[in-house]
Amino acid sequence: MQLHSFKFSDTPSLVALSASLIVAIWLTQLIHRGLSVRLKFRAMRSRGLPVPEPYSFLYGHIPLLKSLKEGLPKDAHDTYVHRKLTMDWPKYFPRQKTCPPVIYLDLWPLTSQPFIYATSPDACFQLTQQSPQPRHSMFSWALFPVTGGKDLISMDIPTHRIWRSRLNPGFSLKNLLSQTPILIEEVGIFVQRLREQAGDDGKFGNIFNLFDRTVALTFDIITRVSLDLDVKEQVEGPTPILKALRALISHVKGPTIWSELERWTPSYRRDVALNSKVLLDRLLPQVKSRLQPDASSEKTVIDLAVKEYKSEYGNEDQRPSPDFIDTVISQLKLFMLAGHDTTAQAICWALYEITKSPDVLRRIRAEHNEVLGSDVKLAAQVLSLEPHRLNSLRYTTAAIKESLRLHPLGSTHRCGSRSFNFVCDGSTYPTDDSVIWTSPTAIHLRSDLWPRVMEFLPERFLVPEGHPLHPVKNAWRPFELGNTRCIGEELAMIEMKLVLALTMRELDFHFDWEGWNTLQGRKDPPDSVGGEYIYRVGNGIGYVKDKLPTRIKFRQL
Repeated sequence: MQLHSFKFSDTPSLVALSASLIVAIWLTQLIHRGLSVRLKFRAMRSRGLPVPEPYSFLYGHIPLLKSLKEGLPKDAHDTYVHRKLTMDWPKYFPRQKTCPPVIYLDLWPLTSQPFIYATSPDACFQLTQQSPQPRHSMFSWALFPVTGGKDLISMDIPTHRIWRSRLNPGFSLKNLLSQTPILIEEVGIFVQRLREQAGDDGKFGNIFNLFDRTVALTFDIITRVSLDLDVKEQVEGPTPILKALRALISHVKGPTIWSELERWTPSYRRDVALNSKVLLDRLLPQVKSRLQPDASSEKTVIDLAVKEYKSEYGNEDQRPSPDFIDTVISQLKLFMLAGHDTTAQAICWALYEITKSPDVLRRIRAEHNEVLGSDVKLAAQVLSLEPHRLNSLRYTTAAIKESLRLHPLGSTHRCGSRSFNFVCDGSTYPTDDSVIWTSPTAIHLRSDLWPRVMEFLPERFLVPEGHPLHPVKNAWRPFELGNTRCIGEELAMIEMKLVLALTMRELDFHFDWEGWNTLQGRKDPPDSVGGEYIYRVGNGIGYVKDKLPTRIKFRQL
């Protein structure tokens, strides 16, 4: 028998053969997975489960997804796509008598698992409150470039419970109200910069992008409240820390074939390492300074978390471990990510909706006169001395809630399993091997739940239970509900109240999309969603179209 010796010239062919085998195995697994999903959906359709039409055994719901995008601008956020399924449910569920409580979507190969869209308050209640299911791993995977996987959203339920208890005191209403002077200081800078944009002689000033201003405001607030770090983004921005954070946010993407491949590229790893270092170099020294016995404050989120950590050990001298510090940094990056983009956009939408509604604006101004006094210039001083007056702004709060109903920004993805089924109106809906998605947008715009669904009616949140306008239980969920509801809800609400309290009586806003289109030299007819030229765009949290082009003038008092 003659044995052939190995030659280096054989290496390329061996590499090619190995690569071909790997690709063949991968394709086999992919096709097998796809066939399993398609057969599963065929069985679900035969059982009468809510699988929207049209459905293709070859393409699944990908053609449906494409048809849902028809009539929408190319830059429109995906929420406008998904909400069509509930707003126009008779079209997609011709055999259903009512809007289904859950919707099954087959998007393979865009996603490896089926999606279940929870579209009713009861279904969402079962998922997040009654029998809370764990967050899906796609969350932690998406956030990893920013947080490194040690944040509240990425943690398992037991670890989340520990850290939530440590962080809750810092985000409590009592603690946040004690920091009202800091918040008013930052909002005061924001208002002064708006004044500088006002025109002369009672005329509207030059056009500018309001969203950029609200981003700077909310970023300054979250860094001060969480860590007593005065970034001065509003005055000195764009600062390196925000630029680094936003560079990392650009890598926050759901797991797909393309995003998974991207994470293997040298450019991705280099960009994440570079910008993570910028954040660490700024955050770590500040965290360590807060751990010193002579730290100047005991009110920041991290100060109170350290206090809780020490109380767990029953030892005031207990030094935080390196792992504790690493996790604190991860939490801070999560707060910075979630605490500036979402609130900045929510402020924009509140100002936009209120300005569009003269009667609402009139009532808000009247309430501010009643609660804060008729002298507009003293409002900040009054609130600094008596922050609890914010709680008396009932109509203002209702207007904010109604804006969040029309423009909710949050959602959650949970793991389906054989042990968890939805049970709605006597019917059972299985969830095994699926991603369950709650989208408040779909629930908030269901006409069977919200009378006069597309109207901006703050009164919904003021009328007594039993009134036709009163919200259905568990239907309003912009911050989600349950044990993983947004920890920053109280902070976001206070920020929005303060912005409205310190702007509405002094300034008039004009959201000038026409002027902006002219400045940009756009000749084609402007894009719109539902007749609105200002709409949500982008991916993830997204942002307001054209960053909300705005003109401002001083109100004639």
